[in-house]
Amino acid sequence: MSNLPSPIISVLSNFAPLFSKPTHQKFSQLFQAHILCKGLRTVTELLKRLGLREAKNFSIYHDFFNKNKWSPLIGAKILFLKLISLLPENKNIQIALDTTVERRKGPKIKSLNIQRDAVRSTKSRKVLVPGLLWLVCTIQIKLPGSNKIWALPFLSILIPPERPLSSSKNKKDIKRKSKKHKTLNEWACQVIKLIRRWAGEDKKISIIADSAFATYILANTCVDHKINLTSRMRLDARTFKFPVANKKGRINLVGPRMPTFNEMLMDPCLKWQKTKIHWYNGKKKTIEFIAGTSLWYGYGIRPVPIKWVLIKGSDNSEPTVIFTLDLESSPEIILSEYINRWPIEVTFEEIRRHLGMETQRQWSDQAIDRETPCIIASFSIIILMALELQKENDDKIAIQTSSWYPKKQITFSDALAYVRRHILEEKYFPQFGQNEEIWSKEFVEIINQMSAA
Repeated sequence: MSNLPSPIISVLSNFAPLFSKPTHQKFSQLFQAHILCKGLRTVTELLKRLGLREAKNFSIYHDFFNKNKWSPLIGAKILFLKLISLLPENKNIQIALDTTVERRKGPKIKSLNIQRDAVRSTKSRKVLVPGLLWLVCTIQIKLPGSNKIWALPFLSILIPPERPLSSSKNKKDIKRKSKKHKTLNEWACQVIKLIRRWAGEDKKISIIADSAFATYILANTCVDHKINLTSRMRLDARTFKFPVANKKGRINLVGPRMPTFNEMLMDPCLKWQKTKIHWYNGKKKTIEFIAGTSLWYGYGIRPVPIKWVLIKGSDNSEPTVIFTLDLESSPEIILSEYINRWPIEVTFEEIRRHLGMETQRQWSDQAIDRETPCIIASFSIIILMALELQKENDDKIAIQTSSWYPKKQITFSDALAYVRRHILEEKYFPQFGQNEEIWSKEFVEIINQMSAA
């Protein structure tokens, strides 16, 4: 790590308790190569970036993912605590949950299944691909010098399928056929309990998720752990009025059933309100809505008190229902919180484009459990490095623009290029910087081209 800038070393040192000294050294080397790499993220490609093409002991770098003892879960906790330290004191922690598919092939790949590709699919056309399903958790945060919300991932969990592919030759997949399957929302409930334990009892936490996580089991888990949940609800969801206490007999769980949201859309007597909110493109949009509170209830399930906002469809868009467990929230706050979920989709795209997700080729079980979470978490670690470098050098991240792509705010590619440039300057300046003839504008331009993302 001697040829790395001190702010980058300080960020990597946060993870020192996770490894032994030799393993931490390998972690630092591989992470440096991961930042500098622009193509495949195979271990051999990373070794080329380190100048270890002729290394005879190259297998020890494969062992970092295959055999070395360290826990991705403890690493996620370290990263989570570091990320929430960036938030202002007493600030509500907003966490987005979503799934992403990592396209992979091979009979020995663990937990492989046919997945729906959300990026390529449309409402009329469903695209299926072989791959792994990952549950990803991100912290939604505004970074210094940026007006937009960033989704910084800290935890990724592999979701095994209920039935593995018939062509699978993975031993664990074959044994799992006789075990009880754990659903996506059961995994999400475990994640919520874990986050509450990591954050402590006093922190205010909000979960933002799409309709896949709008379930009774997840909502009740959030209620039990004093965590707010904001999500999108079905238009035919079963909602009820609150029960009225009677003097005689047992109090009912719920009151009379309310009309479905589909029926509300057809009711001409309802009075719709208008308001302007910041929409997904950052521009203000006028919407029509109605809001209310009710009990969300299914037979045999504990009723969940919710506040909902029904938005009328406009501009060829479909009507939407957003709900939250915080009954005191205003409709504007509920909608803005749900819109804050979108940056997680941007993060998935950036990870694929700039960090080489889906290009790794490890196939052992332990490597599959570790390598993809490392790649996803590296998004947040690189942002932490950029912030530390900014603080150390008292400068700003340069915005990479072009005539066909003007932009006014920094993106992840700018932060990645900023960190790359500092690593390359730290590596080459001691050798060539003292010689003004070599360290010329042309040489600096070469480094800038090598840094560009």
